[in-house]
Amino acid sequence: MNNKISSRYRVYIIALLMSFNTAFLVSGVITFINTPSINIFLQKWIPNFILGWPLAFLSIIFIAPLVYKFVDLIVE
Repeated sequence: MNNKISSRYRVYIIALLMSFNTAFLVSGVITFINTPSINIFLQKWIPNFILGWPLAFLSIIFIAPLVYKFVDLIVE
């Protein structure tokens, strides 16, 4: 029995994992910089992450192909 996910979902899985890590890190750092206490940080970080993750995912899905094309134009 093969428990692996079909390769046709590869792009979406990469985008999901990349967006999770990016949104987690960026929302955490920005929230930390802009909050005066750890209690406020913890209250704000999760909602900021929940908002940021889908935005990062959609950005990767729609913008990455354009970025790849641009890079192909400028790199040998």
